[in-house]
Amino acid sequence: MRIRNGKRTLTITSVGVLSAAVLSAALLTAPAVSAVPMAAPAAAAHLAPRTPKIVEEWAAAWNSNDPRAMANLFTPDGTYTDLAANFVSTGQTAIAEWEQRTDLLIADVHITITEAFRSGNHIAAETIYSGHINGAPNSFAVPATTIFELDGNLISSDRDYYNLATVLAQSGLPLTWTPPAG
Repeated sequence: MRIRNGKRTLTITSVGVLSAAVLSAALLTAPAVSAVPMAAPAAAAHLAPRTPKIVEEWAAAWNSNDPRAMANLFTPDGTYTDLAANFVSTGQTAIAEWEQRTDLLIADVHITITEAFRSGNHIAAETIYSGHINGAPNSFAVPATTIFELDGNLISSDRDYYNLATVLAQSGLPLTWTPPAG
């Protein structure tokens, strides 16, 4: 008996009908086998997704506490939206001021990128946002997501999503806490 599936051919001789049916079903549903050897894990490492450069620069700017470094990643009319704090900064000067206020309020602000991917001019980044609110008994480390829109190599929009209630709870502050004026 000869069974054909695409380019694969199986010849069965002196095999029972049931065995032929089982082999036939396996042959019809099995994926094609490649003659190309699989790459060793170390050789395939270059195929792993890489964090987009602008996300690495953004995290480095937060981690350096350099407001100008952050602002320079944005278009002149770019926006930085912190949805948890319900605050929008528009333009490089306002974005630099936003980071400076954040750095004054939160010691040791740190962004750790856990995952990021790009589709066209949009990037999504999952991070751990951590620090210590000045005057709070504890530090915090919460998951956050940022959605970036790019204009060329610059950020035109940054929208940060994280749970402010979790930040306050981890910090040991009441949910009614607000930053000091100034």
